[in-house]
Amino acid sequence: MPELKFPQWEGAWQEALLELDPNKLHDKIVVAEAAIFTRLQELSNDSDHHEERTVLGGAISRMRTLKMEILNFPDWKSR
Repeated sequence: MPELKFPQWEGAWQEALLELDPNKLHDKIVVAEAAIFTRLQELSNDSDHHEERTVLGGAISRMRTLKMEILNFPDWKSR
């Protein structure tokens, strides 16, 4: 596996993306989301890290898609 550009959260995120077993996916998404939101909190008082913030936004979107398409979570945006 190539070196991670954002190791604080990217490894957990990739594990969730690569999980094929729907029974394990939920737990991996929980871990990835926690890592992502922890990193966002760390960056909240820092005006730098624009690229990482953009990538984090994409990661959150992918997690939402996984939850809706594989785990059948509702799409709260459309309500």
